[in-house]
Amino acid sequence: MPDRLDLRPVLHAAMTLVAADGLRGLSLRPLAEQLGQTVSALTHRFGLKDELLNALIEAAIAQDGAFLDRWLARIQALEVRDGATMAEIADAVLCDLAGPEALRTRFYCELLQGVVSRPELAPAVAAWSARRLDFWRAATASLGRAELDEVLHAFSIGDATYSLALHDVAAYRWLRRLNLRRLCCGLIARDNTQDLRQHQVFREALGELLEDPGRPTPPPLTEWQAKAAPHISALIIAEGADAVTHRAIAARAGLANSTLAYHFPRQEDLLRAGAADMVARSRQATAAPARESDFQLTAIQSARATFALALIAARLPGLKAVAADLRGRRGENYVGVLEREMGERVFDVVATQALSLTGMGRMMLDAVMDPAVSDAGFKLSERMRAAALAER
Repeated sequence: MPDRLDLRPVLHAAMTLVAADGLRGLSLRPLAEQLGQTVSALTHRFGLKDELLNALIEAAIAQDGAFLDRWLARIQALEVRDGATMAEIADAVLCDLAGPEALRTRFYCELLQGVVSRPELAPAVAAWSARRLDFWRAATASLGRAELDEVLHAFSIGDATYSLALHDVAAYRWLRRLNLRRLCCGLIARDNTQDLRQHQVFREALGELLEDPGRPTPPPLTEWQAKAAPHISALIIAEGADAVTHRAIAARAGLANSTLAYHFPRQEDLLRAGAADMVARSRQATAAPARESDFQLTAIQSARATFALALIAARLPGLKAVAADLRGRRGENYVGVLEREMGERVFDVVATQALSLTGMGRMMLDAVMDPAVSDAGFKLSERMRAAALAER
């Protein structure tokens, strides 16, 4: 096993490739070209692709651990005892993860998305996830709030891809802070008037991305493209964006590869069509949450779809507005669902957004942390709601 110092330039080159093209882009030849080496020299030093990938993940875990340890030292030096300060610190950590540490965060998210189709990655990604959970456990230990470590860990995953796509949008960062404050200080605010006003203002500001006249707008899907789009979104949900190729979609839809390539010349065109299909499904669920339909996504499919879509948006700036729309909609229909269940409105949209993103993150983690359990995200959300009601 090469030492971590030797792996640093290789890891940086690998993460750069992943940021541009997903895990699909991480192969030996382009990696060797990035490093100015030959493939044979690279394999001689670091082994074959699978061996190298495991070594790269191990090196990334070590880098991530060092970053988290620096933050933990600051938290312990501050002797954090209150939820409001913890919320501000959590937001600062997430800002760093989406800013100066974005390449590594992207690598982690791509691996998390890819575990379903590449289960051999699960042990390494589980080790990385466990290291992050250890950080949140140590960071929140002095607050004495049960499961806050698991909650912040899951939220950090659920919001990570949006952070990567929308980190430079102030309205998005404000909405994230509102969610974190509820997670750390109590889901049910004694006086939520200010929170709701802030949410409305910055939710509308986030929506302005969709109306920006300077933003390039792709043409609407043709009738033929719209029929193929569900096959694309299904593959994105199942395996992630980098599984989307002309050959894979043609085989899935029973179409000629040449015909598909005529209607979708580039992979980006395929991804845009899949994104459009997922957005339409999400919007329908928001508009009519009580109606069951084959067109709607299950909660787990929705989690995987929106996670994948935001990852696509981080790669393709033209989809940033789509990610903003989905981020703004998180939890909005959940308000009505809980109101019908409970017979009264107890959880407002700020709380349900926090619940929704936390549940989404937990669902993404299920595939690596405990693949035998398919409803951990739901159970965590239920426990969060029960704890909030007990504190009311």
